This record gives sequence, C-alpha cells and structure tokens, in this order.
Amino acid sequence: MKSIYSMFLGLFFVIFTQGCATVGMAIDGGKELVTNTVDTVVGTASDITIAVAEDVSDISTTALEVGAGVVSTVSDEIDKQTDELQEDSKEKPEAKKD
Repeated sequence: MKSIYSMFLGLFFVIFTQGCATVGMAIDGGKELVTNTVDTVVGTASDITIAVAEDVSDISTTALEVGAGVVSTVSDEIDKQTDELQEDSKEKPEAKKD
C-alpha cells in the first residue's frame, strides 16, 4: 500500500511540475509574443509617422518655394511696371515744356 501511495505521489509530483513548467512556458511565450508585437507596432507606427512628417515637410517646403517664387516674380514685374510709369511721368513734363 505504501508503494502505491509513493508511486501515486511521485506521479502527481511529475505531472504537477510539468504542469507548472508548461504554465511558466506559456506565460513566458505570451509575454514574449506581446512584447514583440508591441515593439513591432510601435516601431512601424514611428516609421510611418516619420515618413509622413518628411513628406508633409517636403510638400510644404515645395509649396513655400513656389509661393516665394510667385511673390518674387510678381514683385519684379510690378517693379518693372512702376519703373516704366515713373519714366513715362518724367518724360511727359519735359515734353510739355518744349
């Protein structure tokens, strides 16, 4: 009877320790899965955010450069036209004097 009890206790101990090891491995595996998933998601989101920010920066820089170019062109054209008007106004009074 004592040998059956010892065998049952030994069998229970073996099953119980394997069960604990299995639970421990499942917990470790789950923790590794979650941490890898979170790391991947955060890394990917960071990469996407950086790429979008760079694209927006490039687009806004291009838009600002185009806008600055347009303003510069318009300013130069207005300057030319006002110079022509100033020259015309200087020539007209001299023509009236003659």
